[in-house]
Amino acid sequence: MRTLAVILSAGVVLFRLSAYATDVSGRQWGTWTRENSPYNVVGKIQVPPESTLVIEPGVVVNFQGHYKFKVDSSATLLAVGTETDSIYFTTNDTTTGWNGIHLRHASETCRLSYCRLEYGKARGTYPGDRGGAIHCYYSSPTISNNIISNNSAEENGGGIYCQNSSPIISDNTIINNWAEIAGGGIYCKYSSPEISNNTIRDNWASGPGGGIYCRYDSSPTISSNSISGNSAGGYGGGIYCRNSDPLISRNSISGNSAGNGGGIYCQYFCHPLIVNNTISGNSAAGWGGAIFCHRSSPTITNTILWGNTAPNSPQMYLEGHPVVTYCDIQGGWEGLGNIDADPIFVGPEREDFNIRWHSPCIDAGDPDFPLDPDGTRSDIGAFYFNLAVLGIVEVYPQDEPIVIPPQGGDITYDGGVLNLSRGNLTVDIWAQAFVPGLSRAYRLWRYNDVTIPFADSIIRADLMEHVPGYAPSGDYSFVTYIGDFPSSIIDSSCMYFTKEGAIYASAGGESWQTLKGWFEGSSQITETTLPTRYSLSQNYPNPFNATTTIKYQLPAEGDVKLEVYNLFGQKVATLVDGRQQAGYRSVNWDASEISSGLYFYKLTVGDFTETRRMMLVK
Repeated sequence: MRTLAVILSAGVVLFRLSAYATDVSGRQWGTWTRENSPYNVVGKIQVPPESTLVIEPGVVVNFQGHYKFKVDSSATLLAVGTETDSIYFTTNDTTTGWNGIHLRHASETCRLSYCRLEYGKARGTYPGDRGGAIHCYYSSPTISNNIISNNSAEENGGGIYCQNSSPIISDNTIINNWAEIAGGGIYCKYSSPEISNNTIRDNWASGPGGGIYCRYDSSPTISSNSISGNSAGGYGGGIYCRNSDPLISRNSISGNSAGNGGGIYCQYFCHPLIVNNTISGNSAAGWGGAIFCHRSSPTITNTILWGNTAPNSPQMYLEGHPVVTYCDIQGGWEGLGNIDADPIFVGPEREDFNIRWHSPCIDAGDPDFPLDPDGTRSDIGAFYFNLAVLGIVEVYPQDEPIVIPPQGGDITYDGGVLNLSRGNLTVDIWAQAFVPGLSRAYRLWRYNDVTIPFADSIIRADLMEHVPGYAPSGDYSFVTYIGDFPSSIIDSSCMYFTKEGAIYASAGGESWQTLKGWFEGSSQITETTLPTRYSLSQNYPNPFNATTTIKYQLPAEGDVKLEVYNLFGQKVATLVDGRQQAGYRSVNWDASEISSGLYFYKLTVGDFTETRRMMLVK
């Protein structure tokens, strides 16, 4: 998925200075050029029937009042910027705003790409005044690679409004838009748009459909989107469907909230196909943290529903005739192929919903579905795990818990990258520390194009990362990744530490980027270093429900036992009992048949014994 980046300074867009400023209003066609930018809109704009208006990359369209930009019957608007040279539709008066781009029976060749549309405000109750940034009425433009932000509607469609239209809406960032009634991000009525590869985030509606709203025989295709942080005062924080038959596939739907149906809400004779989605961390004030279906017949398959919350039915509340198969649903669900097991997301703190190499969702999808691109059975969830490029990264803190004092300190840990693929593996290796309470990270270090021969590994002991004094206090996630930096992740591994305070005066001369121990001074990067001591790590997650991962390390070959005991000293599980080679080890414990409570896990290798405790919460 592509995310378009723009540079902002204190929330103010810094436009290129020009020797010209062109005032425009009324009927417009021909070309708006960069040389004559900015174009100051001093009245309503109209592209007349059968005409074409081209807007060049780098043009700024600055509305001087609440004026509408109208594209008439069979007219064409081509506002096509580039990835590095966007077109801006904006206004200096962000309180009054402007009245959006209105395409009414416009040509299907209309296109808005690499534009930024902001502060559009649809005011009033007249149907033509819906859609804060873009209004499509019997029009099907291509809307791609745009940033659509901070727009609003007094009725429907804070960002985009579609009626009797089927536009292509792809690769956009649709963020911080709101609607007083429905469809904070996108509103669909008698429409079947293709909504794909978008980031739809932090939009709001006082009624239904915080992210996307579909009604009146709409049949949109909603695929491969990140739909997160949207909220609805009514139903459907992420997606709301009524009398519609949407295809909802390959989406990550997370952190949305609503009265009912935090992730998805379907109402009145809907027949949605909900397939290969990851629906996690959504919440509802009433019913159905992930999905609520009222008098509907959804088909739900190959989908992860995990970590959603609601007072009633935290994962799903379904009325009608649902079909639920081959899903991973927390709390369990009857149906063919359904499982209840921690999907083992990449993280950090479960904000990255790719699955890891030991996820139970791998090859657990519907066997009648087409094979995944790696030629194996379909996986459950929005993101399949590529078994043809199987690389594993693991990091093991040497002492836990890790607590860094206010003045800063060092984290010492062991790490390894293993190649379990079908040939040589060339990857980037990088790390980030995620700042507590903020949606940003410190990028710590990166090694590019590291080649690991077939069936080989890179293992290092006594790695060290310095945490500076100026780092904010709080609980951190430290994440190491392998893949193709920055967007393609094969695997990652997390460890956690706490910073007790911050001393900002110590910032001088300090840096996060002081990693020691990976490849410095060594050209033979595939040299294997074994652990120098026995160690048993704290299980993760902890507390857990109902699976957890336990890691340990062996400096020498030996007879290994890893056992689990209850509070009364009774053994409840033997996880390992046999001879193992030296190295870094990991084992999963499925406690789905065990009651909640405090448990102890004990590692015994020869004369070495170490015991830790863990909490099972169901």
